[in-house]
Amino acid sequence: MSESDTPPILIVDDQEKLLRLVVMLMTRIGFPDVEGVTTAAEALERLRTRRYALVISDLTMEPMDGLALLREIRGDDALMNTPFMLTESSFDFEDINLAHQAGADAFILKPFDMAVLKSKLKQVLNRKPRKRDAPIAAESTLTVDFPMLGKF
Repeated sequence: MSESDTPPILIVDDQEKLLRLVVMLMTRIGFPDVEGVTTAAEALERLRTRRYALVISDLTMEPMDGLALLREIRGDDALMNTPFMLTESSFDFEDINLAHQAGADAFILKPFDMAVLKSKLKQVLNRKPRKRDAPIAAESTLTVDFPMLGKF
């Protein structure tokens, strides 16, 4: 599989050091096409010009946080099926509840545990596309081989 066959991943984090670290981590586990942005507004711009296999966004950002970004993505018919993971150093029940209602596919705590990250990536990338007012299916139509993660 060539690099161009591997779907790109978009990382969103307002802390530049963490952003670079996550981009590097994703590249190391087999995603050669990873982009990073520091604002939710910039993420929306990118999402409207390129198709991404996944968005991994920090929850706590200013002025638009990860939850607001998620709601924008789920509210846009062209973007609503983009898999979305939220990251944070701690989640409380309210964060998780609001993000689940908004359509988050997964949550992962920082710093990332590699086994948990790989497991969450498989879970999220194997989901079927959403339909308006329909439950999310457990199976995927995505059949892409990601190095280090195996066949999806």
